[in-house]
Amino acid sequence: RVLSVLGCRYVDDVLLNAPWVITEEMIATLNVSKVVRGVVRDCEEAIHPCDPHRVPKALGIHVDLDSENSLTLQAISARLIERR
Repeated sequence: RVLSVLGCRYVDDVLLNAPWVITEEMIATLNVSKVVRGVVRDCEEAIHPCDPHRVPKALGIHVDLDSENSLTLQAISARLIERR
């Protein structure tokens, strides 16, 4: 996934092993101008009870992108189990 994102001409950089919760300190240290996430995600807030994008949203740098594909890890797992 990282290589796919890095291959996008609109992306300057990708943070590997990024923490789940984005802090104001991290944004300032890395000079982050946009935090982008797709609307279809494999892991929801069940993993972490707080909104991990609360700070970028408050700063007005958070963007939700429409996911062109609704495929998730859960859907792939279900397909594999079906075909057993």
